[in-house]
Amino acid sequence: MKLIPTLFLSTLITASSCALSAATPQDPVVSLKDSLMPSAIKSVAAGSVDILGTTKAADATPIRVRVTSSIGTTFLTRVDAKDGRFVCHFPQDFPGAPALTPMLLYVDATDAAEFGEAAASHDAEALLIVAGTHNTPPDLPLIFMDDLLDVNGHADAESVQWPRTRTLVNLFMHSRAAHLMKINRPNFDLNTPADFAWFKDHATLYDFDHRDRDWSRPLGHRVARGYWRAVWSTWFNASNDHPLDGNAANHARNNFRPYTFTNDAADLLVLYQMLHDAAPDVADNRRDLSDGVLANLLAMQHRSSENFALKEVSGKQEHYTAGAFRYGIFETGEWLTEGTGWFANPKFRDFARGGVFNGRAVWALGVSLKAAPKGPRARAVRDALGLALRFCLHDGLALGYTVPTKSGLPIWNRTAGEHAYLLLGMLAACEVDPDMPVKLSDDAPARQLSAVTIDALNALAESAPPDGNWTKYANATAMNIAALAEGVRVFKNHEASARWKDAAVKAADFWIALQPVPAERKLPTPLFGQLTPEGCMTFRGNKNDHAHMPLYIGGHWLHALAALHSVTKNPNYAARAQAILSYYCGNNPLHVRLLNELGAVNNRVTDMDGDGVEDTLHWDAYPESTAFVQIGLLYLLAQ
Repeated sequence: MKLIPTLFLSTLITASSCALSAATPQDPVVSLKDSLMPSAIKSVAAGSVDILGTTKAADATPIRVRVTSSIGTTFLTRVDAKDGRFVCHFPQDFPGAPALTPMLLYVDATDAAEFGEAAASHDAEALLIVAGTHNTPPDLPLIFMDDLLDVNGHADAESVQWPRTRTLVNLFMHSRAAHLMKINRPNFDLNTPADFAWFKDHATLYDFDHRDRDWSRPLGHRVARGYWRAVWSTWFNASNDHPLDGNAANHARNNFRPYTFTNDAADLLVLYQMLHDAAPDVADNRRDLSDGVLANLLAMQHRSSENFALKEVSGKQEHYTAGAFRYGIFETGEWLTEGTGWFANPKFRDFARGGVFNGRAVWALGVSLKAAPKGPRARAVRDALGLALRFCLHDGLALGYTVPTKSGLPIWNRTAGEHAYLLLGMLAACEVDPDMPVKLSDDAPARQLSAVTIDALNALAESAPPDGNWTKYANATAMNIAALAEGVRVFKNHEASARWKDAAVKAADFWIALQPVPAERKLPTPLFGQLTPEGCMTFRGNKNDHAHMPLYIGGHWLHALAALHSVTKNPNYAARAQAILSYYCGNNPLHVRLLNELGAVNNRVTDMDGDGVEDTLHWDAYPESTAFVQIGLLYLLAQ
């Protein structure tokens, strides 16, 4: 689904008429923010990781520091406060800790007698990312999306990932973040049947309801086991679904069928395919899981000439034919259509005017082809990619979903942001099959994918206005920058690459120079908001709304700035990206890991009291933010 769009360390912000005023948020007694400066990424080559903290506690107060690794091991130490600071080193100062290897380190610190006893006022948390030599990424925990099967078919507590999963889920449920979200359970243990049931209903995207059926036969249009719901089971209710039995008064959980949106499944599949060649810490089922999701994504593409869009209550009807992707699918195998599921509310029209599904589906197809160009589904992926490009870059012109630039080149979905998703998929496919034939119309010969992709890059660059900014939305701009920068990398010797780079740089510099509306912020922030007519950024969807910071947008900017830095080597882009990542790892006013132990990222943080500092976090982890932040992290680690 589309969300409403979202700022940078003060040393990186250029002064303007939208200057920020200084303020200090209410902090716990300890802070781990210094550990995240200048970067949350540490190198295994250093042999150790410095854990740096500040505290309001008196000298000689014992500070307890706990480090839990993404491998599922936990180590403790104690260090005395001195002059308002404390420092220790992992693994040297942690009894029993092994030598440093690529991993994620979940660090907690407190001056209280026990962790969690007074989390709101005493505990702080941070995430440190230990990269391997040449910045190879550690294995990223995927618990939020995992099916709890392993490569040998063992499930749940019998699976090889269970010990690690149990450690990290328990840590999350006891964390400061969980406390602030009001979902913490001091005695939670995934090994307890009731707690495991709660986890499956409230904290995972995977569809456990149908995991163990006979998958030698499809479930309606759903052809494979691999399936991520839009959100967890209990999210589906009368506010976002329609009653299965037609009785609006029946709010029983089983009266609302979970569904997935095509774009959410595609986003997460991009992440999984980017990790295709990574060596997981344990032999989980991620290969088969992603293959099943890919099979279902392929099944969601319309292959025949008739229009699958239904007439809406208003009488409007879109026109989606061969190559277009369905909006989604219920876990029971029925299509998500107009009037059903999310779209039971006629105001929700994410499918309108070209929709938000096709570009992201093409991105997933391209990345899937790059991950396995000779895999068992490679031919089907190539066929689907060609058919989707025909719909988006040719058939969509007659329908008004695609518009020509001044030179006649097609832009998908009329907006550059959706066109950028399309391009990212095309570019990924070009890396392994640039000569793939693409036939966009019956009356023209097939062309090489590389030629079609170069045209699409030229169209995006040509569509940029004179000031370099396409739109008021930070998410769309970030994707445009990412696509153009990736184009420069993939076609580095092409004569037009300098133009693509210039367009990306101009847009990035435009947004980096922006600052928030002064009345909305008291602290500098690395995140991006929505452009106002006055040339500032706002975090309010409307003037009467609370200031919200949508976290998926920061993920987009991690991706965009990392990709742009790779082709420009401009340190400003890397610094802004590192500042964004630091925010997600704990350098935020809430002192929590927003990229959490489950591998999930929340939908947004909010300034509820209007004092210019974000203060509220709800348990609303979301597929888009989860996928985009981790994708951005992988791009940053690739630098």
